[in-house]
Amino acid sequence: MENIYGAPSQEPSELELKNRALARKAAAEGFVLLKNEGALPLKSEKIALYGMGARKTVKGGLGSGSVEERYSVNIEDGIKNAGIEVSTQSWLDDYDAEYDSEYAAYHDMVEEKIAGLTNPMQIIPLAHSFVFRYPSGRLITQADIEGSNTDTAAYVLMRQAGECNDRKLEEGDYYITETERKNLEIMAKAYAHAILIINVGGLIDLSFLDEIEGIDAVILFVQGGEEGGNALADVLTGKVNFSGKLADTIPVKYEDIPFGNEFSYLGGDLDNSYYKEGIYVGYRYFDSFNVPVRYPFGYGLSYTTFEIKTESVSVEGTKVMAQVSVTNTGAVSGKEVVQLYVSSPGGDAAKEYQSLKAFVKTDELAPGASQTIELSFDLKDCASYCEGSASWYLDEGDYIVRIGNSSKDTKAAAIVRLDEKAVTVKCRNCCVPTDELPEFAPEKAAASNACPCGMAVIEISASSIETEVIDYTEPEFTETEEEKAILDSLSADELCELIKGGDLQRAPEGSFEIHGAGGKSATSLMEKGLMNIILSDGPAGVNIVEEVFTFGSGKFAPAKVPERYNWGILGKGMGAKLAQIKAPKVYRYATAWPVEMLQAQTWNAPLLEEIGKAVGEEMAAFGVSVWLAPAMNIHKNPLGGRTFEYYAEDPVLSGKMAAAITKGVQSSGNSMACVKHFACNNIEDNRNGMSVNISERALREIYLKGFEIAVKESQPKTLMSSYNQINHVYTPNSHDLIADILRCEWRYEGLVMTDWGSCNEKAGRPELCPAAGNDLIMPGGAYDKKCVMEAYEAGELSAAQIRTCAARVLRMILNGNTPGRIQK
Repeated sequence: MENIYGAPSQEPSELELKNRALARKAAAEGFVLLKNEGALPLKSEKIALYGMGARKTVKGGLGSGSVEERYSVNIEDGIKNAGIEVSTQSWLDDYDAEYDSEYAAYHDMVEEKIAGLTNPMQIIPLAHSFVFRYPSGRLITQADIEGSNTDTAAYVLMRQAGECNDRKLEEGDYYITETERKNLEIMAKAYAHAILIINVGGLIDLSFLDEIEGIDAVILFVQGGEEGGNALADVLTGKVNFSGKLADTIPVKYEDIPFGNEFSYLGGDLDNSYYKEGIYVGYRYFDSFNVPVRYPFGYGLSYTTFEIKTESVSVEGTKVMAQVSVTNTGAVSGKEVVQLYVSSPGGDAAKEYQSLKAFVKTDELAPGASQTIELSFDLKDCASYCEGSASWYLDEGDYIVRIGNSSKDTKAAAIVRLDEKAVTVKCRNCCVPTDELPEFAPEKAAASNACPCGMAVIEISASSIETEVIDYTEPEFTETEEEKAILDSLSADELCELIKGGDLQRAPEGSFEIHGAGGKSATSLMEKGLMNIILSDGPAGVNIVEEVFTFGSGKFAPAKVPERYNWGILGKGMGAKLAQIKAPKVYRYATAWPVEMLQAQTWNAPLLEEIGKAVGEEMAAFGVSVWLAPAMNIHKNPLGGRTFEYYAEDPVLSGKMAAAITKGVQSSGNSMACVKHFACNNIEDNRNGMSVNISERALREIYLKGFEIAVKESQPKTLMSSYNQINHVYTPNSHDLIADILRCEWRYEGLVMTDWGSCNEKAGRPELCPAAGNDLIMPGGAYDKKCVMEAYEAGELSAAQIRTCAARVLRMILNGNTPGRIQK
């Protein structure tokens, strides 16, 4: 096992170096240039650098998605590494001193709150519930300005957020502080070129841009992973051109977001969240209701310009294909993202003005160079869901194909005309709301949704569209001979043991353990030849302890306490003990990738597949079988605590990106992805008790659509249900969600697991999981097994239900990266 646990050398491995270069490339492709009035590329070899994120650059959000990487490049160091002098050391040093003082006080406060606790499952959530607000730093002085001796300055606005807490509509979070405002005013007035860099895992209010003159460039950095600082320097200097596009609409003001005043804690009811906006999320709302935006979905500038020209649009059956030429009309090389939207005809139900259906990022094009690309979609992907008939349908009429490089900059390219209404899928009502939800739609369709005059029309006959009638008989799980032999050898008690995880407590002698990993499968069946497998958190990288003591004979111990666990007895007691150990170490540093929001801003699915492959290779090197990623819940509101950990406000962009990274992970031998959190985990405050109350149409068209794309295009080996309820039913217990929609409608064949602790004495019920099609209860414990066994003995669970769940878990174990069980 020693090779699995890492290398004895402290030097970076070839895999680390290779992945580091890919992380840098991905970050640079995701940064979005929102504004540039000549400040960029940098023309000076010296820059004044201010703001809390200059040195304290946030690489990724807090919580399960953390990564213990070897090193991380902040923005200051990245700029220095590019050969540019940072000439404001005094301001940055003073900031460090202020930060250290305030963090020490915060740390003491948290330690006081958790004093006396001994259970890690109590210590960690409580410690993480206290959010540290970074100080703003002091005001920029005339001495700072004169001492900087440059005409160029940059200010890094930074915010941190994470699991268990939503962000706040307050100064220091969504809004800038008074100190930040004054510093931006001072910087913009004092320097000829003033650059704003936004280091936030979501969005912040940008209203101050209307009030402060002289900010020449604005960059949405998000959170760039371990190579974020170097990647930013690449685009600042023009070594790499900006090619990122927004994955979210940036509103003029927060109040423009529909029902934003009811999101999370703002609504005053953390037991219920009513998704009153229905399908009108993000650009669907702003476009349909004609609400002005600051920056539209899909927007992003470049150092060059492009001409996008639709060459042809054709149809084969119901597949619509657009041939589009892209020409670099500027003076430097660059990449462009071509986006295809469709405006559907009105019918019985209101429709959004347009919705994204396809996108392609070009190769890097030299000045004057052109590339012809194809964008395609199936007309059936334009279907709407009718709750009354429980069916997906296409209205008769004109489907306008729009092509451009943002949701606000498209041109009608063709009309696809359907001669009469067609039902594409006949299903049944699932996850039906029990609360009254008001109808929400614009009073009339946008005028520009009308058919453009003189546009060529492509006819499709409804008679060519077959109606799929869903068979709600769950797909039968076919056991291999090996699986059947093992399952036949297990008692009912042992089968129930298999469908719960191996707990978070120390594993028994002889089992497989990777310290810092998120969980493991059952460890009590080794006598049956079943070595457990390891599941590691994501999605910013493989989340495990990076330094481990080795004592020989396959025995290991963590050599340090991860920062995220460095609280109470975990920090003081364990840290002190580890410091006294004298033993050889092995090292297993994982890559900290750009967060998923930044990955989505690349709009580059092949690049994400590369990242997935790289993650899969690291998993195999470490012995991790399941990566608990990608996470792909919709960006419903910028205050969502885990926005950084999800892709976008749009289900197609989210689904395509998740599918790409999943395919990459699973191309690497026995590594498996786990798509999460299924579904509607959009709010972190009281996520274990919150009921998302939503219409069936909005659920299916917006919040499930991305999962459907990921499942059908990449067949993830595993999938994780969420903490919350949907219409008052906990998702891990929802037969409608898991058995009917996921397994029967989408024909998903993989394993479903619960989120950690989502079934307990206070929330979802473990005994309801097997009947719902949820196979693995995580992290697993005696309570879970007791509940399942009692239900089985009472006849509430059948032997077949127990065996099917156990069989899926067994297949996952047999096909994992665990030593001794790896399948050749």
